[in-house]
Amino acid sequence: MPPPGPSRLRNLRLPLLVGLLSLALTGWLWHHENQAAEARMQTDFDFSVRQSVSRIEERIASYEQMLRAARGLFEASDAVSRDDFQSFVSALMGGSAPSGLQLMAFTPLLPAGQIPGHVATRRALGDADYAIRPGDGSGPVAPVTYIAPPTPGNRAALGHNLYADPLRRKAMLQARDSGGIAITSRIALRLDAPHNKPAFAMYLALYTRGQPDDTPASRQAAVYGWVHIAFRLADLIASMPGEGSPGIALRIYDGPEALAERLMFDSEPEADSPLPRFTAIKHIEFPQHRWALQVRSTPAFELGQSNKPARIIAGAGVCVSLLLALFTWQLVTGRARAFARAQAMTRELREREEYMRHMAQHDPLTQLPNRALFSDRLQAALARARRERSRAALMFVDLDHFKPVNDACGHAVGDSLLIAATERMRECLRESDTLARVGGDEFVVLLPHIDSRDDARQVAERIRTSIALPFQIGPHQIDISASIGICIFPEHAGDEVSLMKCADTAMYQAKDAGRDRLFFADEA
Repeated sequence: MPPPGPSRLRNLRLPLLVGLLSLALTGWLWHHENQAAEARMQTDFDFSVRQSVSRIEERIASYEQMLRAARGLFEASDAVSRDDFQSFVSALMGGSAPSGLQLMAFTPLLPAGQIPGHVATRRALGDADYAIRPGDGSGPVAPVTYIAPPTPGNRAALGHNLYADPLRRKAMLQARDSGGIAITSRIALRLDAPHNKPAFAMYLALYTRGQPDDTPASRQAAVYGWVHIAFRLADLIASMPGEGSPGIALRIYDGPEALAERLMFDSEPEADSPLPRFTAIKHIEFPQHRWALQVRSTPAFELGQSNKPARIIAGAGVCVSLLLALFTWQLVTGRARAFARAQAMTRELREREEYMRHMAQHDPLTQLPNRALFSDRLQAALARARRERSRAALMFVDLDHFKPVNDACGHAVGDSLLIAATERMRECLRESDTLARVGGDEFVVLLPHIDSRDDARQVAERIRTSIALPFQIGPHQIDISASIGICIFPEHAGDEVSLMKCADTAMYQAKDAGRDRLFFADEA
């Protein structure tokens, strides 16, 4: 076969050049989409980290509220009996095993002279085997006197002298001197012996009424005991409300550093292999103490993150490149007819590429911007607001009672309901505003320019009122509502992450308040 002539080689140059340029563009788009997917995963991981820390902090805060309520009982009563204390704790806990508490107790501070009378009183009141231990009869001592719930395991702690334990005594003295709540470092509960499990105790001091307690010295003189709670860390984690984030592993360390010898809890001991893609260290602060939380992603986290747009871009881009090269060759060799046909096909391919870009940035069901596109628009709006010294508003909108509709009527009806709700919300917004879907029944709204918070309130109220109207989906008449959280820039938050967080918090406050309402961040 003779070698190709110069004319044929010249005809191949332009098709090859077009193909290479198209492949280069495909590579750039593929790289950009991979970066966007990585950013989305980082955003989802950061949200999961904040959620994990927040759930633990909320549970600890509930423990603190229970202690302060118990101190209120003693402050409001001239005398609190064992039955009074047990009834109060039972009502306070409401039989809520999910709280994660092992026990709540009252411990008096007894000088040596009061020890015999105290023991005799306890025995006379029904605790026949009551004795202070360990103890040699000298004071002061701090024996556990009341305990609730009075289970056999918990009752084994009655009479236990907490002052004999250096860790407990240190926390008790901190609570006494500060007037606030103090927590121990890691301890073991007596009922867990010999299989000690990581546990903690929190103390709140009780002061004699009528005596000053505004300085450490006056508190030391006025203290007469403590109310305290004990809990295992594993029980606390198991009792937290809601579901944990899939693909997220949690480790908790006693202290500010993630040291192996201080590890107290590991949700997934095998999650170290392979090396986690994302990891973060956060801290939970207590007075004079700190926990370190190590949050790690597992392979299941990455499996839950779709990278389908990048695969579509790569596959379609290669096909487009080959087709463009072929059509360019037809253009060069087929003259006018081939040129006209190539133009038509090129236009079609461009439209397909635009469609792929659209699908990469929009929700396939509602055609609303997805999280990545919304993040870009939010950043641009905040940058403009900073330059113009103007205001912007961000809203989290959650559809109330949507899951029962899905369960009762099926996913097809649920999808139609989401589309109808989207159209109603769009009608409440200006062209410059952005509505995006960020979850199953969760939406976000960006108002890039407002004059006052009333502007945001009016838009939110229009959305809430519109969603509250009945929906007719086929033969089903469906009633839902919307809970809306609103965050104003720059009054409530000054950056994208803070705006998202405070709007999300305000939305959950609206749901907790009864749903079908709106809350501003400063009202939450």
